[in-house]
Amino acid sequence: METLYFMVEELKTNYHPPFLCQNFYHIYNKAVGSDQLFYTDENYKYFLKKFSFFMNNVVDTYAFCLLPNHFHFLITPTANDPGLISRQFKRLFISYSMALNKQRGRKGNLFQKNFKRKVVFGEDHLKNVVHYIHVNPLHHSIFTDFRNYPYSSYKIIVGTGPTYLKRTEVIDRFSGLNVFIDFHTKNKIDIWKELLSFEENA
Repeated sequence: METLYFMVEELKTNYHPPFLCQNFYHIYNKAVGSDQLFYTDENYKYFLKKFSFFMNNVVDTYAFCLLPNHFHFLITPTANDPGLISRQFKRLFISYSMALNKQRGRKGNLFQKNFKRKVVFGEDHLKNVVHYIHVNPLHHSIFTDFRNYPYSSYKIIVGTGPTYLKRTEVIDRFSGLNVFIDFHTKNKIDIWKELLSFEENA
């Protein structure tokens, strides 16, 4: 109940917890208004390339999902400077916005000014956040089989190719790959809708 209380308080007050190295954070941001962040396959890939460039030296990444108008990441800070992490996110958003604005002939802000972050409390919460991030395309009726969605970390985690994601650490949190896969196939919609979905309040 204490965990739920703090989660609700963060949601109600738009509280932005400081980035501390020992914590996991669920990161979320979306496009302004009715705009989109990603229009083409190249847009998605370019954003992930930029994320790697700006963020890999300051955070470890455990899961992600990009959707047309928003994104989710699960990270832990590796830099002891909380301000640096926020500045790197800002640089990421500016860099990507400039490229997309040029490509599409648009002007102005692309991302909402303040990205949202929530501390992840405990192992159960962590597993549910990973699950929620991966099934987000299904939640938004964008893709019928989240396991084959091309712009999330699910296929990367169950795969064997090179990656900057903390694949082994994620699988270990679930006590093995088979448990990870089984956890994702079970219906947990009520859980992640109640506890984890904070995008509607952004």
